[in-house]
Amino acid sequence: MRLKPILLPVIAVFFLGLALPASAQNPQTRPTRIKVTAEQANLREKPDIGSAIVQQVPEGIVLEADKKEGEWFFVRHTLEDGGVIGGYIHESLVEVVEEGVSVEEPKAVEKEAPTPERDSRGVRIGKIKLPDLSTGPFPLEFSFSLGFGSVAPRDLNDGTRGYADWNGAALGIPATEAADILHFAFLAGFELSYRISSRLAVGLGADYLRGANRGELEYTDELISETLVTKPAARAVPFKVTARFYPGAGFYVQGGLGIYSVKAGYIYRLERTGTWEQWKGTATGNGLGAEAAFGGEWEIAARTSFFAEAGFRLARFRGLTGRNVYTNSAGETQTEPGTLYFFHQVAADTNAYPLLFVLGSAPADAVDCRRADVNLSGTALRVGIRYRF
Repeated sequence: MRLKPILLPVIAVFFLGLALPASAQNPQTRPTRIKVTAEQANLREKPDIGSAIVQQVPEGIVLEADKKEGEWFFVRHTLEDGGVIGGYIHESLVEVVEEGVSVEEPKAVEKEAPTPERDSRGVRIGKIKLPDLSTGPFPLEFSFSLGFGSVAPRDLNDGTRGYADWNGAALGIPATEAADILHFAFLAGFELSYRISSRLAVGLGADYLRGANRGELEYTDELISETLVTKPAARAVPFKVTARFYPGAGFYVQGGLGIYSVKAGYIYRLERTGTWEQWKGTATGNGLGAEAAFGGEWEIAARTSFFAEAGFRLARFRGLTGRNVYTNSAGETQTEPGTLYFFHQVAADTNAYPLLFVLGSAPADAVDCRRADVNLSGTALRVGIRYRF
């Protein structure tokens, strides 16, 4: 049977009417638009608070969320170089400014008009304002740390043990044991740094490094009973410039260069029955030092991280000046300003023993006399807290 020509347009219109509702069942969906309300929000790799952080975004940024999994939005964030990164952000850190809707035609997303008082970055218009570092994606950080380190002030240690041996030779009685020397030092530090990028931070900081070791030696025979108290000590306060690089998430390497303020000292105190005499010397100086370290950091709260690091320090100084003070139980006091010297002195047994004293000039009868080295190079371990403003 042949259709009449007049029926063909009617049939075409009928099937076109059936197709239109079917196409309307698959409209395009506009992403949900959310705005960051926290000062600093973390985009994480997975919808989990313990997941790795892939990017940090500041307050006021508007993001497009493709989907929501439980309490987490999956969003896309455009980087400064034009790249796009995806990640999960918790709903407590954002507010929804536009729900995702079905649309028949894609429409341009209108930008939020700035309020009369602030521009699109949230900076007041018409007023001079310093750079707002607290809301940038790479803010200021403050860190405080505690730890300990090894030190190797060879001249200071050799002088301490040398005096103990020299005194034993003078008495004709060897000491019961070797004098205690300086091996370790307490360490405290702080640093203010600025994140140039997600991988690089530069900063200014200072440390306080101090070590001391008090020991007692006995010299005893049938006629003599004498005690020698020794105390070698060293202190350093470096003011330094640092650079910290993150090759991977949570791990970093750090280098620093600083100006060190150094102080070294000693005490030799001889105690006999009813009497005593003491030599106490201190000397100070300054110079350059360097350090390198590697470590890791772990987020423990919003904007707060715990870090631990191990490093090495190069710091060696010569030419320290100060004074030596001699006192005794009779009330006598003698003060001699001068330079910290390291030399060898021949004792009653004809052996030469190393000594370290602050003297106004090099002793004429000394052997191999020179200005003492105060070597505070060594390793260091520290832990601390880093807070991001």
